[in-house]
Amino acid sequence: MKDKEKTKFMKTISLILNILIIIFLIGTIYVFLWRIFGNSPTDFQVISWVVGLFSVVIFKLFTFTYNMNREISELKTGVKNGFKRIKEDIQEIKTLIKKNEKQ
Repeated sequence: MKDKEKTKFMKTISLILNILIIIFLIGTIYVFLWRIFGNSPTDFQVISWVVGLFSVVIFKLFTFTYNMNREISELKTGVKNGFKRIKEDIQEIKTLIKKNEKQ
């Protein structure tokens, strides 16, 4: 995948995960309130909603961590290339100084 396609794909995944988090959060709150105020759902239903919510949140954290690792590695590469260019510039300056001293 190209970089633009990858970022578009990751944005789409992030949007889907955000929607799922909202749905599971609303469902979990509803089931808890339903459990508290009567007409109780079974324990399995409550646990299912909570596990679903936690699963989606954990998956969202994994995608966030993946994106951060990718950005940090790009930053490291940029810094490394920047120092290489600085080193080349310093070498060039040294050669120019030596040429000027000989004259």
